[in-house]
Amino acid sequence: MHVRGHLSETSHTHCALPPRSLRARVKRPSVVRSALGHADRWLSALRPRVELNRNLKLLFVLQSVSAVGNGLLMPLLPPYFLHLGLTGSDVGLLNGVMGLSMAFALLPSAVIADAKGRKNLALASLALGVPAVLLVAAGARELLISAFVLLGLTNAAANVSLSPLFADSVEKVEQMDSVYAYSAILSLIFSSVGAALTWPLIGFASASGNAVAAYRLGFAASALLFALSILPLLGVQERRVTARGRPSLKVSPVALKLAGLGALTAFGAGVGIWNIGYWFSRKHGAEAPQLGAMNIASNLLMAALTAAAPAASARLGTVSAVVALQVASIPLLVAMALSGSLAWAGALYVLRSALMNAVNPLVSSLQMRLVRPDERARMTMLSTLAWQVVGSAGAVLGGYLLDLNVDLPIYVTAAVYLVQSALLYIVLRGAGEASKPDY
Repeated sequence: MHVRGHLSETSHTHCALPPRSLRARVKRPSVVRSALGHADRWLSALRPRVELNRNLKLLFVLQSVSAVGNGLLMPLLPPYFLHLGLTGSDVGLLNGVMGLSMAFALLPSAVIADAKGRKNLALASLALGVPAVLLVAAGARELLISAFVLLGLTNAAANVSLSPLFADSVEKVEQMDSVYAYSAILSLIFSSVGAALTWPLIGFASASGNAVAAYRLGFAASALLFALSILPLLGVQERRVTARGRPSLKVSPVALKLAGLGALTAFGAGVGIWNIGYWFSRKHGAEAPQLGAMNIASNLLMAALTAAAPAASARLGTVSAVVALQVASIPLLVAMALSGSLAWAGALYVLRSALMNAVNPLVSSLQMRLVRPDERARMTMLSTLAWQVVGSAGAVLGGYLLDLNVDLPIYVTAAVYLVQSALLYIVLRGAGEASKPDY
């Protein structure tokens, strides 16, 4: 399921040697063997820079399948809500409910992941995502609230379990940035595939004259893809990390700074970005095919910039690279609000989104390097908790402001991003260049 990021607007997430069992040959079910074969072909170009063990291949397959489902789901939601008669305040409330639900579930999810294992929690999160999407398809307002509560719970469990599973599967710490960059690129590419599936769906809507039925068919397809993403996870061999002493929520000072700065970004994103699909539908009349096309273009451009992010980080330093990309995106955000056409607003949004989010793998990698392996789920929890609580408040406010003036939330977001970028540079200048884990 989709999880928003913590320093930028969207995200992923580590780096001790796994035990020999990770590399041992085991008997594979035919589905797992087939998935591994596809992963070999998809990722063959990456081998010169990253050593792909069995776990990483399976996790990449899981991520790719779920990204198709998520790429299909996201463009469907805003116009679907508009067809149901929901207002901006209603949409903001739903996003706020999901964010708060996720925030409340993060702490227990992190404790369970670190103490009892991450794989089982990840399996539960993927399984529960299926009924959540089907509840959205039902369309009744009381069911929408329940669906978004459940989506928040599943996102919390997935966020603190899948990221540490990825990190624990990386065998060489110096390959961490590259692994997360490739992970982000795969997610963007396959999310674009999912977004392209909206086109035949809306073609069906035009033929049948029933747009809501077509959207519900899309939700069913998305739920099926989320269910299929469980299969590769079954083959993952978890590396259990033994906790040191009693359970603790202790994290590094740099992690606390990242969480605080991420919360400020989250407020801006909640106000103007979490409801951006509804903004396009309301101001410019965009339907799922147009939103899907923007997502595809944004993902492909973001993939190119994400591939270059490790090199930019090596040249400029992590913090300077993040700040430079964020600041470059702010004028485009303002210009998007001033634009009077869907084509121009969409083009500006594509470039803005790619610039703002291209650094996510670097941020995720940095966070995981700064904590011990047995603290990684709690680190992810802290960062996501800060993001979700403040972002949810921003989403509710943004929905209210959207009903007052359709462009007002975007201007507020631009101002918040400018302040956050300045604080990020001042507070963390030099902190992100450490190359050794702080444990």
